Amino acid sequence: MIYKKGFSLLELIIAIGVLAVGLVGVLQIFPVGLRASQRAGMMTKAAFLAQNKLEEVKMAGFGSITALPPTILLAGEDRDFEWEITIDKPELNGLNDNDNMRKVTVTVNWMDRSKKRSKDFITYVTRR
Repeated sequence: MIYKKGFSLLELIIAIGVLAVGLVGVLQIFPVGLRASQRAGMMTKAAFLAQNKLEEVKMAGFGSITALPPTILLAGEDRDFEWEITIDKPELNGLNDNDNMRKVTVTVNWMDRSKKRSKDFITYVTRR
């Protein structure tokens, strides 16, 4: 008897089938990872924008945010983002005199796959 080394047609078909099933599973993971990466990128850009606005408020000083109306810009747009600044007196337990402190909230909004996303960033500004 002569034995030839190699694969039979049936073994090749089974191997290709297993490989195809594995590739389909792996390829379905890529869009999920891409969306997560894009969402993280937009969140990072929103955080940078909010940090920028919070620093602008701090640099303007306590007097500019307590003036009526405040002398700083309270809303606007920046590329794919809309932002809004809200200034409130803080409600902190045990703090009797909260006239020397303000709670500053920057709300950043953006669209993510036809869904509106929003994130709030908060800091406190005091009179020096």
